[in-house]
Amino acid sequence: MAEQARPLGVTIIGILWILAGLLTAIGGGVGGAALAIIGLGALGAMVGVVLVIIGLVFIALGIGCFKGWPWVWPVGVIFTVIGIIINLLSILSNTASAVIGIIIDVIILWYLFQPPVKAWFKQT
Repeated sequence: MAEQARPLGVTIIGILWILAGLLTAIGGGVGGAALAIIGLGALGAMVGVVLVIIGLVFIALGIGCFKGWPWVWPVGVIFTVIGIIINLLSILSNTASAVIGIIIDVIILWYLFQPPVKAWFKQT
C-alpha cells in the first residue's frame, strides 16, 4: 500500500506550532528570569517552567505533524480548543489580537476534522 501524502495544511500547522513552541519556550525562560530578577523568584520560576513545558509540547505537536503521529491529533484539538477559550476570555482586554486568535484557532480546529487530515493522523 502506498504511503499517504501529508496534507499541505498539516505542514503549515506543523510549522506554526513549532514557531509558537519556540516563542513560548524562549518567552517562558526569559519571562521567568525577568520575574525572578524583580524579586518574584518562585513565581517567576513556576511561570517560566510552565511556559517552557507548553512550548515543548507545541514543538512536539509540530514535529508530529510532519511524522503523522496519532497522538498529535487529539492533543492538537485540545490545545486548539484551549486557545479558543483563552482568546474568548481575553477579548475584553485585547480585542483585535483575540479576534484574530479565535479566527485562526477555529480554522485550525475545522481543518483538523477534515477526513484527509484525520487519516494522516490515523484517526477514524
